[in-house]
Amino acid sequence: MRKLALVAWLLLAASPAVAPAPKAGDAAPPLALADIKGRALTVPAPGRVMLLSFASRSTAEAAGELTRAARVEHPELEIVAFIDLSAFPGFMHGVIRGQVADRHESALKATRAAFAKAGETAPDDLDARIHIVPDFDATSCKAYGASDTGKHAAIVVIGADGRIKASFASTPSHAELSAAVAKEIDGEPAR
Repeated sequence: MRKLALVAWLLLAASPAVAPAPKAGDAAPPLALADIKGRALTVPAPGRVMLLSFASRSTAEAAGELTRAARVEHPELEIVAFIDLSAFPGFMHGVIRGQVADRHESALKATRAAFAKAGETAPDDLDARIHIVPDFDATSCKAYGASDTGKHAAIVVIGADGRIKASFASTPSHAELSAAVAKEIDGEPAR
């Protein structure tokens, strides 16, 4: 019994400390990565307002609906969608990458349709503005405290100054997210 307790204590002591999730006002944790199309991304993007969404396969659709609406309201907004794929074993990564690449194309079509439905014209460079990042080891999710992506899509708004302006640990309503983004981009509440 003592040996078991000692082993358990050693495992706990040897486990890396989990940093608390960053909150509004904190500097955004820096990330350098590539999206599913191999395009290099830096978070935060100096001088740009960013919206980061963290979801899993089960919450990606809800996150996608919110980010599409934000993109239509604010086409200049830099949006990066992280998909937590840490539950899948390494031998499946190739197949999963293919599915995420297909998801990019679906997101592009859905976003064009959302612009049309709103009576707006989609930016010519819309494909270059859609960034989906497969997070196979959940490193990016963990950096932003998105630990329960299977149940909730987490969303973070980063200001042009590189600081977190709003952080939603669980899927926000459209009104909540719209207000947070409008406050940062327009300096006023959403209309």
